[in-house]
Amino acid sequence: MYARVVTLVLILAYIDCIWCFGSRNVVFTIVSQPEPYHASVARRLKQDIDLQVQQLENRYPKIHITHEDFPVPGGWTILPLLSPLISKYKGSDVRWVLFVETHTAVRCDKLFEALAAADKQSDVSWIGYPLSDEEPTIIHHFTFYEDLEEEGGFVYPNFPSGFAMRLELMEMLLNQLEHGHRKLEADFSIDPAFELAQLVYGDGNDPGPLLTPDLSFCIVSGDNCATYPRQFDICGSAVPEDSIFFAVKTWSGFHATRAKVVKKTWGKHVTNLQFFSDADDRYLPAVNTGIPNSQTGHCTKTVAILRQTLKRVKDKPHIKWIFLADDDTILGVQRLCEVLSCYRGGLDVTVLGERYGYGYGKKETAMKGYDYITGGGGTVLSIGAARALASCACAGHSAPDDMTLGACARFRLNITMTHSPLFHQARPQDYAREVLARDRPVSFHRHSSPEPTRVYATWFQHDDLAVKRSRRDEL
Repeated sequence: MYARVVTLVLILAYIDCIWCFGSRNVVFTIVSQPEPYHASVARRLKQDIDLQVQQLENRYPKIHITHEDFPVPGGWTILPLLSPLISKYKGSDVRWVLFVETHTAVRCDKLFEALAAADKQSDVSWIGYPLSDEEPTIIHHFTFYEDLEEEGGFVYPNFPSGFAMRLELMEMLLNQLEHGHRKLEADFSIDPAFELAQLVYGDGNDPGPLLTPDLSFCIVSGDNCATYPRQFDICGSAVPEDSIFFAVKTWSGFHATRAKVVKKTWGKHVTNLQFFSDADDRYLPAVNTGIPNSQTGHCTKTVAILRQTLKRVKDKPHIKWIFLADDDTILGVQRLCEVLSCYRGGLDVTVLGERYGYGYGKKETAMKGYDYITGGGGTVLSIGAARALASCACAGHSAPDDMTLGACARFRLNITMTHSPLFHQARPQDYAREVLARDRPVSFHRHSSPEPTRVYATWFQHDDLAVKRSRRDEL
């Protein structure tokens, strides 16, 4: 009798184990970049997940580094990853796909608990830390879902915390995209997590599932966190400030306003500062590029600035970087120097800033899509990259400079744009509080309320002054 009871218990335990949730039911997808620093961080995360799962289950998990395993254009927007992931795992034991960034920390035991709980709820299709907008914002195409206010508002995942989707939801979304039942209204990709949530939900006539909030996907590390964002590393000593040439694009009508703000704020803390304008001004100083001012685009002006800057630094081998800014870019100089410690300057080819995409959201233009660094938050160019991009041709004075350089980089030069979320094309209030709380921003853009001097004082002045004081003390 005792033996029969033991046998029954073992059988029930075996049956329960068949249905228990574990690594065989999850695909870890690390959304990565080929740039050496980011690629190395991605590999470390993969190794960490692999070690955890082997210790928990004595098996190898399914982990993908996207730039290696699925090197499709625009993979960072998630949509181009749907087809290869579904093709590989449809019909397998996989039920969920976890999407994380390279700087996302993952605790596999807590993650499996969270996914097991979600897996038991048939009405839960994707989970993550919920973000929401307090008002319409430019970075989300001014899309605002007032009809969802009674349901708690439209929420989208905090990508640095990771999010998980059922494979069935991904398959449904892919089918809708392929048959034209779902498509992004905007041609531009700015915030992939928001745009994915927007696409899943649809236009409200046939709504898809909203993100289910799960606070085990955390903003900061805690005992119960399955995931949380790690802060970006400083890879050694900050680069010397005088190894950067700061080229500011301006116009004679802004010499006494926007350009003056640059000189009052971050411009005080840099050695190599030059304004490029449509008129000479020895007091700024500003030099005439020889290009007439245009209301939009500024492509020929930007290319002229690159060429003139390269001439200025030709006999200055200590200058490794060019920082191309607008006259309403608000910058933390010391933060920039710290970030650049992780990247390769000089004759290496590095283009760094906030990445946008064009053309990825629609089936008919997806293969023609490309990345570009949006200029307002600042574009960092190694000398090697600046030399390459200075050869790009513009369609005209008013052609968009950042998009032209992005298209030239991809289709003619085979240069990859490197994204850093520390650069910001918009104002602080255009981002969810949790987004800015993650790390120390490098830049913002646009002069509006609050005043740019106050934005600089709030976010950057302390660090810039601290460096200035330490240099004075050393002397």
